Amino acid sequence: MPPTEPVPCTDHPGFLQPAERADWHLDPVVATAQHRCRVECPRDRFRACALDALTAGTLDDDVRPRVADGVVMAGVICRGDAATEHELREIVRGHVELHWRATRPTHCLGCGRPMTTRRRRLPGHVVHESSGRCATCTRARHRAG
Repeated sequence: MPPTEPVPCTDHPGFLQPAERADWHLDPVVATAQHRCRVECPRDRFRACALDALTAGTLDDDVRPRVADGVVMAGVICRGDAATEHELREIVRGHVELHWRATRPTHCLGCGRPMTTRRRRLPGHVVHESSGRCATCTRARHRAG
């Protein structure tokens, strides 16, 4: 399935290692590239990018696939080593908390009471409704305009 939105790495600096620079990963433009990748990349493309990076370093005469080297893919500075492979596999498996998974605060931003979900009701907790607020505070906010 093709990406639904353009990817942020197209035509932007910091995603590829300049041939003459071994310390390219320390450049602030690379940190910016990593951030863009993790924040702006469409959901449907992010994990696919990590999967692609696991074999992107493979040459035509290689027997086994090699991980990417000298690029930023899926928000990872790829160095072609085992650490890079491990980081990419964690993303593919879904073990890495990604930017589009918003986390619910533990306490309501309106009243400060502890919150829970509709599926897991707990005594003394209010139900999370929207925007980090409980159902009561969300409804009161809507009524107030």
